[in-house]
Amino acid sequence: MTKATPDFSFEDLLEQELIQEVDNIDLVPKINKITKLAQDKVERHSPSIDQEIAKIRQDAATRDTKEETVDHVSSSFVPQVQPNEVLSYRSPGAQPYMVTKLKRGEYREADFIDLHGKTVEQAYELTRRFIMHAHNEGFRCVLIIHGKGERDHLKKKATIKSYVAHWLKQMPEVIAYHSAPEWKGGTGALMIIVKKSSKESLHNRELHARRRR
Repeated sequence: MTKATPDFSFEDLLEQELIQEVDNIDLVPKINKITKLAQDKVERHSPSIDQEIAKIRQDAATRDTKEETVDHVSSSFVPQVQPNEVLSYRSPGAQPYMVTKLKRGEYREADFIDLHGKTVEQAYELTRRFIMHAHNEGFRCVLIIHGKGERDHLKKKATIKSYVAHWLKQMPEVIAYHSAPEWKGGTGALMIIVKKSSKESLHNRELHARRRR
């Protein structure tokens, strides 16, 4: 049995967090003394420095999130997939029928996120937090729209798609995934089965025990 789409989505949660952060800013201690700038000059970084900084931030994003202090997801080597490649994954012990039902669109997603326009760093943080949110809320099926990366016709790389497929395989909360049906994004999105939370597993065991009495 699938869970109905909630009134309070992951996007709502992020918006509330942003509002909370803005409300909590205290500007008084930060404006004790105003000093004149020595120069009005914009410092420009070279492309090599920008790439180095981006790499440092990207690596940091794979080690730390707001949801947990330790994260085992690694991006040291990410296999690159094709823009229109169909993706499929099933964790050890997961039933084959799950992937089949995902492929057919028989599961209804409880929530979704769209990674269009995000950097690798931003995509990682949103993906990790979204999966943790889905797991904690007891959502069994969610949707991630990652796009196909077809705008760069010369390189023909699907960067975000490749990273998302790689990250999800390493997240213990993910049981299986498959490229979405055409009417839900096709090869530009993934339908994902999330492991039951400990609270939901306990509740199901209690129900099963009552039925056996």
